[in-house]
Order: sequence, then structure tokens, then C-alpha cells
Amino acid sequence: MKRIVMLIAFVAISVAAKAQFQAGVKAGLSTANVKIQEVRNDPWQYARAENVTGYHAGAFARLQMGGLFVQPEAILTSTGGRVEISRADNTMPVHVEDIKFTRLDVPLMVGYNFFNVLRVQAGPVSSSLLSARREGQSIKEYMDNADWGLQAGVGLDIGSITADVRYERINRQFTNTAQQSGMQFNNEQFIVSLGYKLIR
Repeated sequence: MKRIVMLIAFVAISVAAKAQFQAGVKAGLSTANVKIQEVRNDPWQYARAENVTGYHAGAFARLQMGGLFVQPEAILTSTGGRVEISRADNTMPVHVEDIKFTRLDVPLMVGYNFFNVLRVQAGPVSSSLLSARREGQSIKEYMDNADWGLQAGVGLDIGSITADVRYERINRQFTNTAQQSGMQFNNEQFIVSLGYKLIR
């Protein structure tokens, strides 16, 4: 057993020694929307109204060997959407509400780098909810504090500058135990970011 552990450790150290390590900071904007589905015991009807502009900032690290790379990130994200809300019995006019989320997202991207310039990548993202507001009122207590989502996209590297365009989707449950109601918030983003490699 010790020999197997030592062999695995030796292989891991050898791979790490041959891999290229990069790290830096990044920030950018997104266009985001919220879809509300699977509504339970709620007299309101929901429809997506329009996208909103979000922003994000954080840091990344990249371990690359050959063309393959793994890139974990830690990103502070502000996102959300606008939703049309109406009564199911049409007794009240349609109105639009803002829904805003602040999250700490930790994507783990895996991909391939063509000629150290063009990247294709995809991977899971762990999302921790820091705040959630609907029309200025906090709804965080009714929502899952942590969830998983997916990111996928392409990237470009020119010297120390790095750029990314990605699609992201994270679903989060809303449950009001007192009213025995609930729904699912589907938060989607198209993300554009620029970064700078502090280590390359």
C-alpha cells in the first residue's frame, strides 16, 4: 500500500513539475435573466421580463500541461433579472419586479488551449448566496445558501492579458415554509471578462 501511495505521489509531483502555472485577477460584465419555474401554492404568475446588467470580479489560477488546463476561480458576482408578475385570476395589472443576487462563485474550468492563444472550456461552478433581494426586500432566508451550476465558453490569451466569454446557468430553490409555497429560480448569464496574469 505504501508503494502505491508513493507511486501516486511521485506521478503527481512529476506532472506538477512539468505543468505551467499561471495566476491573476479578472473582472467584467454580464447580461443576466431570471426564470421562475415549478411554482407551488402561489397565486401569482411569473414571466421573464428582460435582462439586467451584472458585474463580477475575482481571481483565477491555471495549471496547464501541454494543451490541457485546469482553472479554478473565486469570483464575487452581482446578477439577477426582471420578472413580470400577475395574478392568476387577472384581478390585478401586470407589474415588473427586480430580483438581485450577490454570490461568491467558484468555477472549476477544464479545457484545451490551442497554441497558447485560444481556449475552449467548461466545468461546474459552486455558488454561495451572499444576498438575495426582490423589490428591495431580502428573500435570502427562503433560498438555498449553496448550489451548483455550469459554465462553458471560450477564451483568448495575448501576453499577460486574458479574455473570456461564457454562458452560465445556476438553479436555486425558494421555499416559504410558513406559506407552504415554493419555486425554482433559474439564473442565466452571458459573461464577458478581462483579466491580467500576475504570474505567467
